[in-house]
Amino acid sequence: MKDLRENIERHLHALTLFPSRHVGSPGAAAAADYIESTFRKYGYPQAAQEPFPATGWRFGSMVFVDLDDGCRAVPGALPCFFSRGADVTGVPLWLAGNDLDRLAETDVAGKLCIVEFFSGAADIRGRNGIAEELDRLGAAAAVFISDPAYHTTCAASTKIQRSPKLKTLGTAVVGEEGAYFLARNRRHRFRLFIDADTFPHTAHNVAAVRPGTGEGRVVFGAHLDAAPLTQGASDDASGVACVLELARLLKDELPAWTFEFAAFDAEEYCINGDLPGGSGAYVKDHAGRNWRFFMNFDSLGIFFGEDVLHVGRPELLGGFDCVYPKLPIKNGGDDRSFDRAGVPTLWFNTHARFKDFHTPLDTVGTLDTERLVLCVGESLRVLRQLCRPENEAFFRNISKNPKKC
Repeated sequence: MKDLRENIERHLHALTLFPSRHVGSPGAAAAADYIESTFRKYGYPQAAQEPFPATGWRFGSMVFVDLDDGCRAVPGALPCFFSRGADVTGVPLWLAGNDLDRLAETDVAGKLCIVEFFSGAADIRGRNGIAEELDRLGAAAAVFISDPAYHTTCAASTKIQRSPKLKTLGTAVVGEEGAYFLARNRRHRFRLFIDADTFPHTAHNVAAVRPGTGEGRVVFGAHLDAAPLTQGASDDASGVACVLELARLLKDELPAWTFEFAAFDAEEYCINGDLPGGSGAYVKDHAGRNWRFFMNFDSLGIFFGEDVLHVGRPELLGGFDCVYPKLPIKNGGDDRSFDRAGVPTLWFNTHARFKDFHTPLDTVGTLDTERLVLCVGESLRVLRQLCRPENEAFFRNISKNPKKC
């Protein structure tokens, strides 16, 4: 148990050393190298990085200041994921309510726009759609307000808008403090400068396989990338740490089963708004493998949270018990790629009280390492139940007679 805790802490600190692990960043590449080397250290000499096409994002710097207030910086302002470069000065054009329904009739060309749009839960597509329309209409930049219903009000989410389709539009985000600052000074002149760009990129999943003697095959997965400019400790260095330790602990256990361990890149944005990049590529590249189920580890071990297990397609699994509440499939991460392929999914997840994910507050200091240790132990207990010999007959019957399900 001591080795498990110390290893998890070591993985967490190694992965969160990088200033950002967004797709296309040096941090994501370094994380992939660390994961591959750890797999090899744990006895998987064939561990490899599997390439797939993606859109990368480069960020250099950002300045957002109130020119009429002594060049005072807008509090807590950050660039949005996939923002393009921008340098615009002027009194912002405030867009709210009905303004957003008639953008085509509004003169936004060359302007700095403040977007007052609160969409409930994770409506990234709505904000992406607004950004794409402003981009088409020639706006210079758009500033979004981090959604308080979904994220903490203490810091802005760099993923609140994340369209890789933008051609020229610079996008930024503010949290509650920055939003009030902008509203209070809405008639002031501001300057927003963003040094950023998108580019064609080859992303990499990292995979290792422990071959088995039987037909059963299981995938354990987590995503190595994070929202830009965050440590991404919970989301999802925590999951990667768990998968790495499962690879170590399962090296010689349940020899009849083939175990695949995967760290997916580019989960933090979706291909065409549909499937997460890395797991979508993994499922496509390895189509035809008879996966019995997929175990997902994402956003775990957060203080003041509730640990749960989201289960997809339970009718295709054998019976098992779990100390965590069993909830319906979440379909909000890498589980979606496997579920779309008809594979049962089990997502170990923590429902956080404080919504720090996708913000600079998602740090190692928010994590309870002991709960990550317990999560690894509980996932092993669930796995052993599902992989017991009497369940193999169930899986074999399901694969031969899928219509019975």
